[in-house]
Amino acid sequence: MIRINRNLAASLAISGLVILGFIAWQIVGTSNETTSKTTNTSAESSANPTVEPEPEASETLEDPNPKKLPAGNIWTYNCEIPVQLPESFYLTCADGGWYVYNIKWQSWGEKEAKATAMYSENVCEPSCAEGYRVEAPVTLTLTTFANPGKKIYLTNLDMRASTEKNFENGNRTLTWDLGEFAKMMGEG
Repeated sequence: MIRINRNLAASLAISGLVILGFIAWQIVGTSNETTSKTTNTSAESSANPTVEPEPEASETLEDPNPKKLPAGNIWTYNCEIPVQLPESFYLTCADGGWYVYNIKWQSWGEKEAKATAMYSENVCEPSCAEGYRVEAPVTLTLTTFANPGKKIYLTNLDMRASTEKNFENGNRTLTWDLGEFAKMMGEG
């Protein structure tokens, strides 16, 4: 008789639903962005965010890989899903509170990848549901953590604000492990 740990089963089911929802959102959301974005380029102006106009449907998306870099067998993660040369990725997968989008890759190699992008953060004041978004241009550097099997994963993210924006940690730089969950599960 097989015994199933109910907590594990529930966790796997919830994770599966989150991943499926994210995939569906990516498919629909990339061609139909309807959320308004706010801009904030300094800590002082966070009290008075300005709202950017929504993009027109006729706007063309910029190429995330303008240099036509080959992906090869080099990967990173977007919410624990292996991806190559992503146009965007989430840092907080559960609620989408922190994400990076409009990524323009300048390099994509076995030891390092570099890009420019926009960082968006939900400021949960007075609550996350009623909060507002702040955004800032950033530079990204991804570095290799391991080479399991034939795939090379770039998971160590160093993100630097290109403006006076400070991240939640109070610094202009933020370090994040994009493959943390995959490493814990022994997948990466």
